[in-house]
Amino acid sequence: MNSIDLSALAELLACPACHARLEPDEAGLRCGGCRSVYRVDAHGFVEFRADDSGDEVYQQDTTPEEYAEMQLHSGQRLFDEYISPLLREEKFSTVLDAGCGMGMGVSKLLEEGYEAFGIDLPNMAKFWARAGKNPARFFCADAARLPFRQGFFDVVYCMGAFEHIGTINGFFTLLDNYRDIRRNCVNELLRVTRPGGRIIVACPNKRFPADIQHPPADEFSPTSAGFRIRSAIYGRTGVNFHPVWGKYHLVSYPEIRQLFCKEGGARGFRPLPLKDYFGFGTFERTSLKPFLHLARFYLNNLPPFLRGSFLNPYMLVEIRK
Repeated sequence: MNSIDLSALAELLACPACHARLEPDEAGLRCGGCRSVYRVDAHGFVEFRADDSGDEVYQQDTTPEEYAEMQLHSGQRLFDEYISPLLREEKFSTVLDAGCGMGMGVSKLLEEGYEAFGIDLPNMAKFWARAGKNPARFFCADAARLPFRQGFFDVVYCMGAFEHIGTINGFFTLLDNYRDIRRNCVNELLRVTRPGGRIIVACPNKRFPADIQHPPADEFSPTSAGFRIRSAIYGRTGVNFHPVWGKYHLVSYPEIRQLFCKEGGARGFRPLPLKDYFGFGTFERTSLKPFLHLARFYLNNLPPFLRGSFLNPYMLVEIRK
């Protein structure tokens, strides 16, 4: 287990509850303002949940062993071919991966000398410890309560995580107050980004009716005829045909623009190209293989004026604070 310098962390971070300075404490870090205590867990990582927090988001266990192992190895192509060139379009030094999973991108940025950090839920700590991740750069935290100072980051990116914020168990069924939770998350992402900095968000596009990244149901989904039909189709094809309106966990370009720009005050919004984003592994492994070349051509050549529309299967956007 890597050792952790709590005094150095106290200088670097801020209380996620009140944003006051933190102080080293025998159990971890204590807020100098609201006096909340954030403890170092059994794996050596600080868990940014106050002692009296009853929030069940920290109890979510969304990453099984096999998925953590896949994340450790499969993210390299995406980072090398898409995320890294995108980050380097402008000069930067500080980066946050919000919902980092195994944090391969964070580790690569650290190796290159950048000040990079990753946050995810506490169930990831055991995997981080096993992989030798640095506990001064990886934290157990909720994206709606970030343990960083205002304007600390040049770039914040959230890839494949935003659509799970506001769900009951971290998967697909939304809580009744999911809009408030997502609004809090957006406010936090904007708070920790410097003026003029960039926030990059990615997930399947809600306005496009087919999703190959998420199954149609979780343990809280109703056992209705519609869900049974969608599940049967998904089982045969690997495609989740989903509603493009109403209460659904995916987000669309208009919804992201509403949250970040109209409500959050961000000044820039740019749908990003999809070329080199996908590895098309799902197409190669499933019944979608006959459509591989067509899908690759379509996504790699989608014209700019269609990127923010319902004809784009993916919501991939850069927001400028």
